[in-house]
Amino acid sequence: MPKEKAAMVVGLVAIILFSAAYHLALNAYQKESEDRVTLLVTGDTQNPDRVDMVANILSVDPQREEAKIRLTFYPEGNLSKDGLSSIWNLKLIAPEAVRSDSGGKVFERGMPLASVDLSYILVGQVNDYPFDKHSAQLILALNRTDPDRLVPSAILIRGSVPGYRIELEPITGLPKSINAMNMTVTRSSTVQKAAMAGIVVMWAIGLGVFALIILMFAGWYNVRMPALFAALLFGLFSLRNSLPGTPPIGAYSDFLSFLWVQGIVALALLVSIIATFKRRPI
Repeated sequence: MPKEKAAMVVGLVAIILFSAAYHLALNAYQKESEDRVTLLVTGDTQNPDRVDMVANILSVDPQREEAKIRLTFYPEGNLSKDGLSSIWNLKLIAPEAVRSDSGGKVFERGMPLASVDLSYILVGQVNDYPFDKHSAQLILALNRTDPDRLVPSAILIRGSVPGYRIELEPITGLPKSINAMNMTVTRSSTVQKAAMAGIVVMWAIGLGVFALIILMFAGWYNVRMPALFAALLFGLFSLRNSLPGTPPIGAYSDFLSFLWVQGIVALALLVSIIATFKRRPI
């Protein structure tokens, strides 16, 4: 009976701890979801006669050094003919954009202002994974097909890309009709924690294998050791490549754990093969 009560107490404590951990995990997810949503409004928001631009961050790809943004236009006040088109011919100015589907796009007067997809180069070192940092400068404006005749505009930029944290900072000191900001992209806290967990697991494997090497030098041996180390040698590649968003081999995370542990396992495999020839397996 006392054993049954002790088991019930242990089970109850385990359920409470699991529930608390589950609740904390959900709270952490909610906080990261809120932090991941980027929202910035800048430009000539006080002018009633303007063009509002809504920029949605579609994707970021540090390995390809690329960020994609979709712009949607909403003419307001006296600039708007019907809520969809402008009373003037308008030209989009996006000097930092590359490979846009409509670079230097001209919107004809009286025609609906169609959405525009823009690509930006992300500057950073992806090999610093999972602590890599990338940036791009966004400059957006509209003019009346004349560089000296800027159209009042404002921009709302937003985005939520899983696995990344995006921060926006407006660039000051420019005319209100020019919308400029710096965009910084880093890995989300969940990705960083998952990568660090993978590093810890790899080192746990490496330390365990190192202990087996010491035992083999002390005379202990088992016929299954070469097969175990060979499986670990290839299994570590799968573990390393399963980390979220991991770049090709050579990243900072590899120098923290993967390459070291691979070396330890390779040494253990060599020692076990030599031991196989030197003594009779048991």
